[in-house]
Formats: sequence, C-alpha cells, structure tokens
Amino acid sequence: MNAIQPSTPHLIPVETRRPKRRGLSQQHQRRHLYRAIAAETTVKLAVNAVLSVVAVSAVITLLPYQQSRQQDLQDIRAEVNHVETRVNRLQSELQRLMAPEQATSIMEEHSYRVDPNKVQIVIDK
Repeated sequence: MNAIQPSTPHLIPVETRRPKRRGLSQQHQRRHLYRAIAAETTVKLAVNAVLSVVAVSAVITLLPYQQSRQQDLQDIRAEVNHVETRVNRLQSELQRLMAPEQATSIMEEHSYRVDPNKVQIVIDK
C-alpha cells in the first residue's frame, strides 16, 4: 500500500482540425460591410436630394410674393414722403396762422375787412 503507484497521465483531448474558412467568412463580412455603407450613403444622398428639391421649389414659390411685398413697400414709402411734405406745409401754415403779429394780415387775406388805420383805394375805370 505504501508503494509508489505510477501516475496516470492527464488526458488532453486532441482537437480535430477542420479546414478554416476564415478567408471566405471575412471576405463575406467585408462585402456585407461595404454594401451596408453603400446603402447608407445612397439613402443619405437621396434624402439630401429630396430636401434640396423641396427647398428650391419653396424659394421659387416665394419669389413672386417677395417681389410684390417689395413693390408694396416702395409704394408706401412714396406715399409717406408725399404725406410728410403735406404735413410740413400744413404745419408751417398753422404756425403762420397762429402767430399774433400776423393776425391783421391774415384777417385781410381771408375777408374783405381792412385795418381801420389803412385807407382802402378803389380804382374805377
């Protein structure tokens, strides 16, 4: 019993070698990756093309509207200039009419009355 017994070697399973298909599998994966990138790029280009067409058509649609608004703005500016001129003229006339030193001359302009200190001359033919 005390005798040394021979050790049993540990059994290591022997791997059976199969032909590896790494090259074919990696090549297939690369091809799949390139196709995915190409499909993604194609979709991006298509979406960008559609967005570009929509943007250009919107700009083309809005151009006549913008031109009509510009024409309206020019008309309004011309009218404002005309009204400003009229307002300035009326303000100067109002200031002249309200001036106390001009009261007698304004009264003579707007009526047939004459200042009593002045002598009216009538010429008959």
